[in-house]
Amino acid sequence: MQKVFLFAGLAALSYLFLKNENMLLLCAGIAIFIFGMLIMGEGFKNSGGGALELFLRRQTSTKLKSIVFGAAAAAVMQSSTLVSLLSISFLSAGFITLAQGIGIIFGSQIGTTSGAWLIAGLGIKVDIAKYAMPLIIFGVIFMFQSSKKLKSVGQVFIGIGFLFLGVAYIKDGFDALGNDFNLAQYSIDGMTGVIIFSLLGIVIAIITQSSLATIVLTIAALNAEQVSYMNALGIIIGANIGTTLTGIVSSLGSNVDGKRLAFLYLIFNLFIGFMSLIFIYQVTALIKYEAIALGIGEDNYALKLALFHTTINLLGVIMLYPFIENIASLTQKIIRQKMSEEDDALYLSSSITHENAIREATRKEICHLYENAANIMILGIHVSAHDLFSENSAEETVKLRSKELDFDYEQMYQKKIKTIYGKIVNFIVISQSSSENENIVKDLTQLQKAAQSIVEALKDLKHLQKNLTKYMISPNNGIKSGYNAIREHLLTQFRILDKIFKSEEKDLTVVLIAQLEILSEKFEKNAALTLGTLLKSGAVSPLMGSSLMNDNAYALHISKCLIDAAKTVFIHKDSEQKNTMQAVLLKNDETEETR
Repeated sequence: MQKVFLFAGLAALSYLFLKNENMLLLCAGIAIFIFGMLIMGEGFKNSGGGALELFLRRQTSTKLKSIVFGAAAAAVMQSSTLVSLLSISFLSAGFITLAQGIGIIFGSQIGTTSGAWLIAGLGIKVDIAKYAMPLIIFGVIFMFQSSKKLKSVGQVFIGIGFLFLGVAYIKDGFDALGNDFNLAQYSIDGMTGVIIFSLLGIVIAIITQSSLATIVLTIAALNAEQVSYMNALGIIIGANIGTTLTGIVSSLGSNVDGKRLAFLYLIFNLFIGFMSLIFIYQVTALIKYEAIALGIGEDNYALKLALFHTTINLLGVIMLYPFIENIASLTQKIIRQKMSEEDDALYLSSSITHENAIREATRKEICHLYENAANIMILGIHVSAHDLFSENSAEETVKLRSKELDFDYEQMYQKKIKTIYGKIVNFIVISQSSSENENIVKDLTQLQKAAQSIVEALKDLKHLQKNLTKYMISPNNGIKSGYNAIREHLLTQFRILDKIFKSEEKDLTVVLIAQLEILSEKFEKNAALTLGTLLKSGAVSPLMGSSLMNDNAYALHISKCLIDAAKTVFIHKDSEQKNTMQAVLLKNDETEETR
């Protein structure tokens, strides 16, 4: 059915173009403009790299900084939709909080109005098509360079060139169209006209997927006297609402936080739209005073339109700014995370396309995988989750927990691990196939190995659990002490790993990982000595000794798998941390050699 509508639409446009060349000129301008926006957006996304992530983290620590960042990003990219998609991507990956995401969305609504000023101030009065040609030529030259950064710059230049070219065609199209028929005859006066043309603005913005494209069309039509000033204001109001569709559609594949931000994006624009309609006459009166203050001529409706666009968005941000945290809290209550989703992937979604966001989302999902695995493994050594945070030593805790805990190991694995692990692997494979960045591909491969190590540790503990359950309650104190030593070692390891996977302190993480290595080496030496003593003294039978030896090996492999996973996850989190950690580990190795 979709193909039928597509071909029917193409056929109708073809007939319209044959009948009216001026309509072909106008539609070509729209197509060129939208194509320019797409190319420019790709260029900005490809050139962002780690700098965008770093800048994002530094510049969104407060509400005001988030708004300034959103405004600056939208002003540069000329697309609040693109900024919203990036925000959803970064929020899904855990780079930013929901409140920070709201601030960015608010700011993007202000920043994107700069495009209207550029078009109204220069695009209508100046022949900007002549500036488009050099930009496109330079852009193509950059595109042929081997450097990815230069290729991205080339995309941005080509995109801006096509934007300028599209504006020129749209302007010429409306001017020529006026010779055939007058669209102004369909204007509607009063509040009714504003409401109807607001609906028209929504439709145009949904079709073009760009509020800027809709605004350019409106300014060109207003300049050609094809639409009245009040009706044009209605289109601008509608364009603000219609542009949210792309963000909403994109959020369908995101996690719960991404859906929350897309919902807020819609609510914010609806709020601006309704307030603008309700107080349209008061706002237009305000525009008159602002225009006089800025030296804008009374009959310069194009600049007044740009001023109106900025004013309504700025007023919306000012009114809602004090309530950003309240809005975030309310949204979290409205769009709740289902209990079943806690056993599903939390950070992975199809809306994450930025390379650093892909890496960060994978890293955070592996931390989530470890948290679920740890909850199972802690039960596997027959201590409770509460004991993970107890102030009692591992030895004291193991003595207190001398009874078998009844739980279904396989059922918990299927519920809490298998789905998440499968989605991590699938996400990595898809991300690697679509990335041309060798470093990202390599990092994702290492992160996949980290996830695999966690699953291997979990499976090793399942093999260990049978004998551990049997001998931890054995009347033979020798074999009992041997298996309790395994429990103590693993509990100590889990406690340290919990701090590592939850810590944001670089230096602490480095020290803790080094500590795990040392403790694991000590356990290996002590386990061998203990086993030898037990066998020589006859405290345990050869069969018991064989079981203990195998299970000591399982415990050591569990430690190795989890340490390797922690190293990989946190080495790839920060290259500086990698160097520091290697230095610490080297120092520990040198210390061991001198003993």
